[in-house]
Amino acid sequence: MSMMAVAIGATGLSLLLVFVWMFSLSLRKQRLEQERKAREIANRKAIEKAREQERQERLFKAEGGHIPTILFLAKEAERTNLKEALYWYNKGARLDNVNSMYGIVRMSDRMREDLILKEQANFWRLAIAGLEGSLDAKYEAGKALVHGRGIEKNLPKGYRLIEEAAVQGNLDAMLFMGEWSQSGENPERSNDNAYQWYHKAASKGSVDGQIHLGLSYLAGVGTKTDHAKGTYWLERAAERGSAEAMFHAGEAWRDYGKTGNALAYVWLFLASHFGYEKARAMRDQVATKIGVDIVVGLQAVAKPLLKKLEAGKVGKHAIIKALNKVYKRPSYFPPLEANLDRSDEPLVFEELDEGLLADTINQEPQPPSAGADSSAGSELDFTQDLFSSQHKS
Repeated sequence: MSMMAVAIGATGLSLLLVFVWMFSLSLRKQRLEQERKAREIANRKAIEKAREQERQERLFKAEGGHIPTILFLAKEAERTNLKEALYWYNKGARLDNVNSMYGIVRMSDRMREDLILKEQANFWRLAIAGLEGSLDAKYEAGKALVHGRGIEKNLPKGYRLIEEAAVQGNLDAMLFMGEWSQSGENPERSNDNAYQWYHKAASKGSVDGQIHLGLSYLAGVGTKTDHAKGTYWLERAAERGSAEAMFHAGEAWRDYGKTGNALAYVWLFLASHFGYEKARAMRDQVATKIGVDIVVGLQAVAKPLLKKLEAGKVGKHAIIKALNKVYKRPSYFPPLEANLDRSDEPLVFEELDEGLLADTINQEPQPPSAGADSSAGSELDFTQDLFSSQHKS
């Protein structure tokens, strides 16, 4: 029995030892699993911390204007957060990055219901075209910045873009810079600068530039007063069909010298015909000073001019040279244009009768004859197109 008891005891002890060993293995396994999980959590936190740190570094770089980082963050956000993507694209676009501008345009195409974004995209399309070489687009983008269309107002940048377009040859930008140079809102207002811009625009063929330059010479704004130069530039614009220029030319010649009113009437008559309302009253006032006989002759003179102007067949300096020759007025031609214009012919209008022109030089109105019917009642109507009525008869 004692051997059996020993055997049973040994067996039980063995089982107990096995149990203890297995239990210890289980505890060790649990401890190792806990340690593994703890390491995973720690690693995950470390990775998340590193990622957060990396993101913070990227945000810092992006906020500082680092374009590659801005584009990276925008592209990442475009998949999950369109609002954040737009933020970064806008930031890059304001730093003149073309890819960021394209990003805004692309997102606008995806979000067609967003009208504000659509207007912003229209601005960035202009900006893209401007950066790619379109002077018209650069000018329009500058104006949008000045007026806040599709973008927040940015006056310094807007005027810089417009000036760049003007320097590179855009006529509308030159005129804008001329007007801005004279604006009371311009802290660096300068009539001299305005004159320079108008002169550049006029020299490059801008009708509005020629009008502004002519008026600058007449008023002595930014330059010395010079009637000959002022009327030259106004008549250059008038030859190209500008009714406004015709009016200002007539206004400039009014009561100027012996033959001024005859010249004034011709230009005011033409301006009235082309619909410039302010010319009508001034034309009639001038007519009362020169008399009906001279008015009839001047209207006959204006007939071939009118036909050529309507047909757009007036040659450069054609009218100017004709008037210079007949009225013996002081002539002016810019040096460059004088060198380029080799023609000595004052006018190529076959219809123009220079004898008739010469008859209009005497502007002194004839006094009414003693036998005239003073009871005729009505005043002379100088608004009538006399040559039209003669043509009908």
